[in-house]
Amino acid sequence: MKNRKLTKAITAVTVTCTLIAVISAFSSYLLPLYLSYKLNKDIRDAGSVGIIGGADGPTAIYLSGQISSHWVTVIFAALAILGVIYLIAVKNSVKKS
Repeated sequence: MKNRKLTKAITAVTVTCTLIAVISAFSSYLLPLYLSYKLNKDIRDAGSVGIIGGADGPTAIYLSGQISSHWVTVIFAALAILGVIYLIAVKNSVKKS
């Protein structure tokens, strides 16, 4: 009974991590590529628009101190892969016994 609850919990966490990894990858990689293709603009030119407004000290520190979305994608993808490996191992051990 306890093992079944653990398997359900790990399944839920694995699905959640997979969804977060896919959404993060879409928003940080695929969406900018699609928009640059669709709008036919160079992404590097958009950086100059942000410089015009400028930022004061605390805002610059806040924005530069945030975690990169690339790490979020990698971490959640790794957690999802580990969850899938665990679930496959549990399924194989149940079949053998």
